[in-house]
Amino acid sequence: MVRTRKIAIIAAGLLLASGCGHAEKRQARTAGHRIAAGKAAGMKARTAPRPQRPPAQRKIDCDRLRCVALTFDDGPGPYTDGLLDVLKRQGVRATFFLIGQHVHGFPAVVRREVMEGHEIGDHTWDHAQLTKLSTAAVGAQIQRTQAAITKASGGVKPTITRPPYGATNRRVGQAIGMPLILWSVDTEDWRYLNTARDTRVGIKEPRPGGIILFHDIHKPSVKAIPAVIAGLKKRGFTFVTVSELFQNRRLQPGRTYSELLPRKTASPAPVTASPPPAGSPAGPAPSRSGPRPQQAEGD
Repeated sequence: MVRTRKIAIIAAGLLLASGCGHAEKRQARTAGHRIAAGKAAGMKARTAPRPQRPPAQRKIDCDRLRCVALTFDDGPGPYTDGLLDVLKRQGVRATFFLIGQHVHGFPAVVRREVMEGHEIGDHTWDHAQLTKLSTAAVGAQIQRTQAAITKASGGVKPTITRPPYGATNRRVGQAIGMPLILWSVDTEDWRYLNTARDTRVGIKEPRPGGIILFHDIHKPSVKAIPAVIAGLKKRGFTFVTVSELFQNRRLQPGRTYSELLPRKTASPAPVTASPPPAGSPAGPAPSRSGPRPQQAEGD
């Protein structure tokens, strides 16, 4: 009897020791997992990329270079990503004037535009003709779009606007409170939807300081851009955003701008010599055969 009780006690002791051993092992494994997880979290925190920022505006002197600004209206749309691929391969920055109600469907595209150095402008909420709206409605069109773009882009707020149809006046300009960017070359790509025509107009018509209008919501327009870029590069153009184009000018809120005009040069100093020398602004043009003989008074 006593012997049986001793055996039972010994067995219970062995079971208890075994249970403690397993518990210790489980605790050790749990602690090990926690340490490993802590190390992994710390390593992940150290190796996680820092939040990206848009590239800075470049310093480009468009008073000396043959600059041109490619601009795209009415996006973002289903073809904008492909256009961004083309611009990235070619090393070209452009300006996108966005419709507010389209932004919600393509927030990643808006963010990509910003992060790849392109400029974003406000093109109203739903492409309304602003001159037909009340002042309050004009402000709502702009502010609603500003909020949508700022959210989708990660905090970038447009500083330029393009009024739909180019329709504006003093009242509209004051209500918007930003520079109004128009264009010097209207490709009318929306009208013809013809890639060959878009290419021809996009290459031939721009002049230095020009702003070219395309629409990235049309597939034929986007298809034309590689050839347009190649053709304008061949003509010696440097591609810039609108703000880069005008960085040597101070744009005024409410005023319209369609191209970069050459700086005004100072007027020539008045000629005081008597008689004025030949070839001066006030004198006779020089003659290859020498000065003309003076005529007698009264002739």
